[in-house]
Amino acid sequence: MHNHFDYIIVGGGSAGCVLANRLSNDFNAEVLLLEAGPKDRNPLIHMPASISRLIEHKTLNWNYTTTAQTAMNERQIPVPRGRTLGGSSSINAMVHIRGQAQDYDEWRDMGNDGWGYSDVLPLFKYSETNHGANIDEGFHGFKGPLQINDRAYTHPLSDLFVESAEAVGLAKNNDFNGHNQLGVGRYQVAQSNGKRCSSATAYLHPAADRPNLSVITNAKVRRILFNATRAVGVEYQVGNSVDKAMASTEIVLSAGAIGSPQLLLLSGVGPAAELAEHGIPVVLDLPGVGKNLQDHLNVSVLAQTKEPISLYGIDKGFKAATTAIQYLWNKSSPGASNAAESGGFYSSKFSPKRADIQLHFIPLMVYPKPVADINQHGVTIHACNLRPTDVGEITLASADHRQAPLIDQRFLQTQGNIERMREGIHISREILASGPFADLISHTYSPNNTCQGDDALNAYIRANAETEYHPVSTCRMGPDDMSVVDANLKVKGIQNLRVADASVMPKLISGNTNATSVMIAEKAAQLILQQSPVLRKT
Repeated sequence: MHNHFDYIIVGGGSAGCVLANRLSNDFNAEVLLLEAGPKDRNPLIHMPASISRLIEHKTLNWNYTTTAQTAMNERQIPVPRGRTLGGSSSINAMVHIRGQAQDYDEWRDMGNDGWGYSDVLPLFKYSETNHGANIDEGFHGFKGPLQINDRAYTHPLSDLFVESAEAVGLAKNNDFNGHNQLGVGRYQVAQSNGKRCSSATAYLHPAADRPNLSVITNAKVRRILFNATRAVGVEYQVGNSVDKAMASTEIVLSAGAIGSPQLLLLSGVGPAAELAEHGIPVVLDLPGVGKNLQDHLNVSVLAQTKEPISLYGIDKGFKAATTAIQYLWNKSSPGASNAAESGGFYSSKFSPKRADIQLHFIPLMVYPKPVADINQHGVTIHACNLRPTDVGEITLASADHRQAPLIDQRFLQTQGNIERMREGIHISREILASGPFADLISHTYSPNNTCQGDDALNAYIRANAETEYHPVSTCRMGPDDMSVVDANLKVKGIQNLRVADASVMPKLISGNTNATSVMIAEKAAQLILQQSPVLRKT
C-alpha cells in the first residue's frame, strides 16, 4: 500500500468512523484511517447484553484507570475506553442521548460560533434514522446512517421503574431528545435488528469497499510528523513494524478525550514545561492540551426484590442457553437488553428549572467496579451528577507512546458536587419505596437503611462512586488561551491539523456523550470539505 494520502484520520472510534465515511465519499480524496485496536469482529460487541463482558475486555478496551483520587479515599477509578473499530460505541450501553439545548447554547456563548443548538440540531438529525414509535416531531432524522431504535426487548422491571418514578412526581417522557429532557421513560438505543449499531456498523462498514479508503487496524500512532508547525504525516506501529503515512491536505485526530491529547503531547504540542520534563522537543507551546478534563460521576443504589424476577442468572446454565437460542432466532430475548433500559432526568433543589441528575435503571443488582454479580435478585439505579465542577487533566507518564497517560479527574475536590450526589441517592431511594416498587422491593441492599445523614452518605459516595465513562474537553474548543482548537476544530498555531472527538467539547453536556461525538464528527467533515477541498485529480 502507498503511504501518501489526502486525509489521515487517527482513531477509528465513534468520531473517526464518521469522518472515514464522509471524507471518502469524494472519490477524488485518498483517505487513511488508523485504529490502534483490532477489527470489530468479536461477537460480544454485537450482542447488546454482552456489555458486561466488554467493560474490562483485555483487547477491546484500553482499561485506563485514574490516578489515586484524593477526595475518594485514594481510589483509582476505572476508565474504560473502546479499543476497536467503533471505539467506545462498540463497548458502551448504547443509550442515545443528545443532552440539553442549553448545553450547546452555552458552547456558542463561550465564543464558539456555529455550535449553538439551532446549529447542531440539523447535524444530529442528519446522523440518524430514528425508528421510534413515540418521538417528538421535528427533532429527528430518518435518512442517516446511525440506526436509533426502541429496544427489541425490555424487562418488565424497567417499566415498573418508570411507574414508580411517576408515583413520586416525575413526568413520563417518551422522547428525551425532543421538546424536553425532564422526566422518566425508556431509553432509545443505537441498535438495529436487536444488534448494536456502533459507528463502525453505521458509517465505516458501508464504506469499506471504497477504493479510496484504506483502513489499518492494530496500528498505534506514535507521533505526528511536522515540517516546522505544519502537520505533514504520522508515524505508526503495527506489531514490530514502524511505518510513516503522509497527508497532503489534513490530519484529523479522533483518538478520544484521552488518546488525542496524549498524541499531541507525545508529538511536541502542549505545555512546554511538561514536554521538557520528558525530553520531548517542543513544536508548539500550547498550554491547554490535556487540561480541562471533565466527566460525570455516578453513585449506585441497589435494592433486592422479594421474588426472583430480575435479570440475575440470565447468563448461567439453562437460562443462558435459552436466552442465546431465542436471541439468535429473533433478537427479542434478554440478549437484546442494553442493561440500562430505562431512566430519566431529574431537577434537584439545586437546579429547579433544568435537570441536573440523570438516572439509569438496570433490572439487576450490579456494582460498576467492575460489573459484578451479587448472586441475588434485585435492581440498580445509577444516579449521575450532570453538573460537575471538578476539572482534571491528562498528562504524560513518559515519552513512551506505549505507556498509558496519567488521568487525574480530581473528583469531588470542588464545592457542591457531593451535595448533588446525595440528591441522586435520595430520589433513587424514593423511587424504590414508591409505586409498584413499594410491593416488589424487599430492602435497599446498598447503601443499606442504616446509611443515613449527610456524613454517612458522603462516606458512601467517596467509597463507591464511579465515573459514568464520559471524559471530555481535553482539547477544548474556544477563543481563550487555554483552548486547543478553534470553532473550526483546527489546532491553534498548527497548520493542517484538526481534532474531532469528545475532547473538543467546551463543556460537558447533560447526558451520555456518544451521540454528541458523532455530531462533532459530522460537523468536522462538513468543515473540512468546505475549507480544505481536495484538488481534483486529472
